[in-house]
Amino acid sequence: MVDSNSVPVEDLVKPGATKVNVRYLIDERHGSERFALRLYRVERDGHAPLDQHQYEHQVYILSEEGMLRTRDGNNEVLRRIHQGDAIFVPSNAMHQFINEQNEPLVFLCVKGNPMLYTPSAGGSGQLPAGEDPTRNFC
Repeated sequence: MVDSNSVPVEDLVKPGATKVNVRYLIDERHGSERFALRLYRVERDGHAPLDQHQYEHQVYILSEEGMLRTRDGNNEVLRRIHQGDAIFVPSNAMHQFINEQNEPLVFLCVKGNPMLYTPSAGGSGQLPAGEDPTRNFC
């Protein structure tokens, strides 16, 4: 069990991230080899990077509202997201979480370990180049 209040808050230091912090709640350090759980907070006028990666993830909006930028074919799509929304982000789907509201956008993210998405069906134990399973982001 992890007391989320005891997990350090870290700034998300990734190209394209603005005013985002994260708590890495559960990952390999806790014995979880297939999934990681993170708690994100996006401040007003903040956004996560516009991102695309092999691993799928699931997001649950805990508070307030924001925008989710995705793509439908060649078209960019902006969707309003609200407290209580559950969002599935498939493998290789472009996505970005944006907060233009006064209050912080707070969400949980469960992601698959990148090793699960390597060519071998059960994962090879080898990460794709540049991937760090404890510090990949939604």
